[in-house]
Amino acid sequence: MTSHNEQPTEQVGTRLLFENDRVRVWDLALAPGEALEAHVHRLDFCFVVVRGGDLRHVHPEDPGQDQDVRYEDDQVVFLEAGEGLLHHRLVNVGGAPYRNLVIELKDGPARSSPPGHP
Repeated sequence: MTSHNEQPTEQVGTRLLFENDRVRVWDLALAPGEALEAHVHRLDFCFVVVRGGDLRHVHPEDPGQDQDVRYEDDQVVFLEAGEGLLHHRLVNVGGAPYRNLVIELKDGPARSSPPGHP
């Protein structure tokens, strides 16, 4: 088990799938009992649940603040990172694999209007 005193990582998934100047896409796949350690979101993001399940957000110092959440297939959640959104350890407490895709939104080039549109 990882020490709870470690600094959170900026790895917000289990595997980076894609990145360009506009977005970063992570796979977050957890088998039953597996965990993603504490991580911080620095970019606004959404996640799309590919395979739902039961997850526990584990608070390192106060188990009374642990939060169990059930995610459903095809659920989409959008969150703003603000100055940095800390997620404590995330554990798959269900009996089946869980998977979502995390899509981080980067600042990109200003959009230009399509031809013929102001």
